[in-house]
Parts: sequence; C-alpha cells; structure tokens
Amino acid sequence: MSEEELSQDQDANTAEESVGFAGPEIVDFEQNGLLLKIATNGIAILDYVKRLKESDILVAVDGEVYTDGPQKLRDRFLMEAGDEPKWLLTFWRDGELFDILINSPIQSEFGLATEQETEWAMEQFSTHVYGEFSSYQNYEIFRDRDGICDILSLEKDPLAFILPSLWCLKYRLYPPLAAIVASYLVTFFINIYLFAIVYLILSRFVYASQDNIMRSFTLFAGKSHYMTIASTNENDVSAIVKKIDPKNKIRYEANAIKKSAVIHKVIVNNDSATEN
Repeated sequence: MSEEELSQDQDANTAEESVGFAGPEIVDFEQNGLLLKIATNGIAILDYVKRLKESDILVAVDGEVYTDGPQKLRDRFLMEAGDEPKWLLTFWRDGELFDILINSPIQSEFGLATEQETEWAMEQFSTHVYGEFSSYQNYEIFRDRDGICDILSLEKDPLAFILPSLWCLKYRLYPPLAAIVASYLVTFFINIYLFAIVYLILSRFVYASQDNIMRSFTLFAGKSHYMTIASTNENDVSAIVKKIDPKNKIRYEANAIKKSAVIHKVIVNNDSATEN
C-alpha cells in the first residue's frame, strides 16, 4: 500500500486526532540535552510507509530543536480547529540531515540518542538551511539494486491535465504516451466530437492519477521505495540522497528543472518566521 493511500485513510480523522490526540500511552522521560531516536522495534506502520527507520534521530520540529521528551512531542501536534495538519520534521541518519513533511502525528516509540550522536547531529544542524515552509513538498525516492534512483515529486503537475501526452514525454513514460497518442489518432479520424470527449476523459484521468502512474512505472522498472524527503527543490533532494550513500546515482540528473536557491535559515508559517 502506498503512502498516499494510507494518508487518505488517515485524513478523515487527522483533525480530530490532532485537536485532542488520544494515541497509545507512551513512557515519558527527560532527554537531558540528548536527542530522541526511534527505538528498536518502535517504528509505526504509517512512519514506516514514509520510509523512516529505527535509529533515525529526531533533531527538530518545524525548524526548532526538540529536547522536551516524548510526551511533549505528542503535544506539539495539537491543533486548533481550522489549522492545516502539516509539520516539518528534521531527522539525522547515517551522518546526514533530511526533512520530511507529515500530516498526522508521528506514532513511533522513541529512546535516546547517545551523546556522540547528539553532538554530531547538532553540529550538522548548525549549518542546516531551511526554505519557506509553504514551499516544501515531499519527494519520494525509488532505488534499484545498482543504486540508480528516481526522484518523484508528489505535487500535482497541471501539464498532466492540459497536455497529457507532453506530461508523459516530460517524465519519460513511454508506454502510456503511446496509448494516449493512439487513442487520439483513432478517435480523431472517427469523429472530432469523439476525439474531444476522449481528450477530456484522458486529461482528467492522467491528472488525477499522475502520482500512481509514476509510482507504478517506477516499480515496474525494478525500483523500490527508498526514502521520502521534503525540500523546496529537487536538486537539494538529489544531494542528500548521494550524501547518505555515495553509491547512489540519480537518473536524468542533468535534466533537473528547478534551480537550488541560497536562502537564510528560517521557517515561514502563517506569515510568521522563527529564527534559529
């Protein structure tokens, strides 16, 4: 089951859970300046679907270093009615920081990182750069056995509705491209009105299903879900993936569209900024 499908199942209850979250009882403890680390056998299903791992170290929530214990972490996800369920968590894994967006409270169990791990993570966090909170999106990274990675954006692309064939060409989805072009040609020569109807139907279908189409053909190519990383651009995601494992290579990296921007370390949320 994909992350999107699980997220849809959770969305109906997210607001109620966040206003008065009543999850399983957790054991609270003082962090004493140490960071929280996902415990062995403590990973929750929803967090696993996002490809968080045991021993991932939680460094910050919405740009602020977190050292207040597991119980108060649960309280960080409380919301007022009308608030958007969206939080940016910063984790440290294998010597590298990465961010991830979640729309429901994290449910994994935590232990404590060691003093050495905390020192390493905090040293890296001192140079960690954030963008505007509203510009973050999750990217899914799929990798094959040879370390070749595809980076998939989960943001809806309007091109999929306007020109489905061009959208398929943009992401090199040649089988659905061939099927769409064949449908256009057949219906165009039969009846122009039939062509218009088929065009609208295919446009709506491709736009609504673009995430699943991209995932399906990535899995068909022998790749599996490796990580989920939140960022403001694809170039930064590419850099993190290669730092976590130098053997990783990004397919079609030379064709990256978005350009990385140098920005100040600040999170902007609801027209207010939090300086770190």
